[in-house]
Amino acid sequence: MLIGDDETVRDLTRGAVLLGTGGGGDPYIGQLLLQQEIREGRSARVIGLDELADDAFVVSVAGIGAPTVLIEHLQARGVCERLLAMMERHLDRRIDAIVPAEVGGMNSVIPLALGAQLGLPVVDADGMGRAFPHIEMVTFSVYGNRACPMVIGNELGDTVLIEQATSDRKVEDIARVVTGALGAMVYGVLYPMSGAELRRTAIANSLSYAMEIGRGIREARSASSNPVAALLGIVGDRSRGRFACELFDGKIIDIQRETRDGWHLATVTLAGLDDSAQRLELLLQNEFLVARQDGRTLCMVPDLIAVVDRETAEPINAERLKYGQRLKVLGLAAQEIMRRPECLAVFGPQAFGIDEPFVPIENLVAGS
Repeated sequence: MLIGDDETVRDLTRGAVLLGTGGGGDPYIGQLLLQQEIREGRSARVIGLDELADDAFVVSVAGIGAPTVLIEHLQARGVCERLLAMMERHLDRRIDAIVPAEVGGMNSVIPLALGAQLGLPVVDADGMGRAFPHIEMVTFSVYGNRACPMVIGNELGDTVLIEQATSDRKVEDIARVVTGALGAMVYGVLYPMSGAELRRTAIANSLSYAMEIGRGIREARSASSNPVAALLGIVGDRSRGRFACELFDGKIIDIQRETRDGWHLATVTLAGLDDSAQRLELLLQNEFLVARQDGRTLCMVPDLIAVVDRETAEPINAERLKYGQRLKVLGLAAQEIMRRPECLAVFGPQAFGIDEPFVPIENLVAGS
């Protein structure tokens, strides 16, 4: 599959924002980089997991840091290219393909722009099926691949190699300190692995799913049909093992946010449009972690919480939320692999300090 026109890029970025669950970085900058590659005559080539040779050398490329400061660190075209070259020199191996670490937000688009720039294929897969704030919160890590060696750099040319660490969580701790020192927003090349290892540990078809979501919203608007209903028809298609529902219809009445230790931390409060006494509270650490209506939990990690414009179904990043916006809050079931006990131990509610056991969204909303 080739991504070689602006409409497809916009579809992809729209779907990526939704799957980013509020975080993942605003894909606009990545979108501009990819569109520039297309205007210069290049395309991004997306391949399936089954197209990778067992001994192919694959790496992830991702932005790391607080999405709120991304606009202050516009990516120079050669940042990730320099980091890839560092990884190749360090391991004395040529990189055969790139895989997104997450499908949400900017981190789904940057690998495509880089792939188009260098002529490298991008694998239609990722390690989350959404976005998460920590490096170790990927299925790659849960099932035995290691984040190191990892190279980190910013747009100014500062680079750091993390050659070895005792765990991927320790890699996260080190990278977070480095990220703060380099301006709270960097790019990284990490999780070097073989094609066989990627097939065993990845979530398949992530990029094509994001494109399907974005295309569905666009086509519903063009047909003057209800775009939110069309979106829910895609992400909640029971015949394909999916579940999604509308959690809340309201407007933002309060936002408390801060950027601290490389994180975007916030609490967002909405009041119901039909019943202004109703309240929905969203807690986030880069991404939305939990949604509670009047104190009752409706959705929690690793299930996905997405916020969209109630008229156009345009997904909205957490850093773009503001007082008075009228929104619909949606909940989506995570991929089944993300709900396994070994995965919940790494990115379930307790990993974020939420003192509740994980309950699937379909069970939480069944009695509502």
